[in-house]
Amino acid sequence: MEPVRSLRNPRVVDAARLHRARIRKELGLTLVEGPHVVGDAIRFGCQIPTIFALVEDPAADSLAETSGSVLVRVTQDVLTRLSGTDHPRGPVAVVRIPDSRRIEDRSAIVLWDVGDPGNVGTLIRSAAAFGYGVIATGSTADLWSPKVVRAAAAGHFATVLETAPALSVDGLRDRGFRCLALTADGTADLSTVPPGRMAVLVGDEASGLPVAVRQAADLTVAISMPGGMESLNAAVAGSIAMHALFNAAGRSTPAD
Repeated sequence: MEPVRSLRNPRVVDAARLHRARIRKELGLTLVEGPHVVGDAIRFGCQIPTIFALVEDPAADSLAETSGSVLVRVTQDVLTRLSGTDHPRGPVAVVRIPDSRRIEDRSAIVLWDVGDPGNVGTLIRSAAAFGYGVIATGSTADLWSPKVVRAAAAGHFATVLETAPALSVDGLRDRGFRCLALTADGTADLSTVPPGRMAVLVGDEASGLPVAVRQAADLTVAISMPGGMESLNAAVAGSIAMHALFNAAGRSTPAD
């Protein structure tokens, strides 16, 4: 079968529209790229209506057969359009976004107005690695944007994601979290934080956490930097905090 060559092909146009947040929200769909990430989406039971792949992609047939997806063979130009990157790693799959789930059984990293998709994806990946859930609030980048999914490297499918636009520190505390705010001028060190179910609050890299959020937190924590740097990338800071608290707890966080 000849591959789809036209960027105006209806299937291609519909899939490419998923790079827009409004369309993702309306349709409940997103784009996932790469054989391992697509494979994880299948393994975790995600619905995958369509998979786009190059003619020479040997993994695509098996992925489509396993997931019951429609397989559409495309040219490199079409795959690049769907991926949104200059050097896409196919296949690209249309995936139905799972429902947001309230985190009840583990600690969580709370992304407060974290706008950069790369930081959001990296924090999801780290959260999955250390057994944390992820809560997005405020103006945080869409957890299911293709850029975030790409940066998370399948982390979406290995942890619990919650979107809570109207979140408050008091609301987190009512849910049994001890709220720990990561700030450059924190008064505590990670090594002194007592064990327990944590909500690690991370703010936008440029502006940090809102003043009211920092003031309401149970603890403000700074990461020691003997090298003399003033601050860390938001994703790096959040990842270090999760790893340190995970080690301090001396045990893994409960899984699903």
